[in-house]
Amino acid sequence: MERIFHQDLLSEFADISPGLDGDQVRLNRQHLWLSGDLAKRVFNNERQVYTVYYPQRKALLIAPMSNDAFKTIHQCSLVMLKDRNMQGDKSLSLQEIIIDNGLDEEDRPLAFSTIEGLQLLQVILGSDE
Repeated sequence: MERIFHQDLLSEFADISPGLDGDQVRLNRQHLWLSGDLAKRVFNNERQVYTVYYPQRKALLIAPMSNDAFKTIHQCSLVMLKDRNMQGDKSLSLQEIIIDNGLDEEDRPLAFSTIEGLQLLQVILGSDE
């Protein structure tokens, strides 16, 4: 059952065109920066999140720690969302993912997608080139 849910979830994301908005999600000095508005909407002010990177899709999935289904479906890591400023912007280190997967570490806006009502963020860290 979990496997089917996992495949269905990834299929839903595959059907959504990732948005590119440098004010919402960006790579900055090997850290993922999230706008306060997006972080609040997706993570509901939680300070810890689960992350998993899928190299075949070049996609990072991030879910709040309260999402118990996420941790049972994915082999993920628990990381701290760091506060960046008074506007509520958040960041988390991607150094290990970048190094381990040979990803471009140049600062840039990143494509991302969310599914309304589902506390989950998908961030595309590479291109299909």
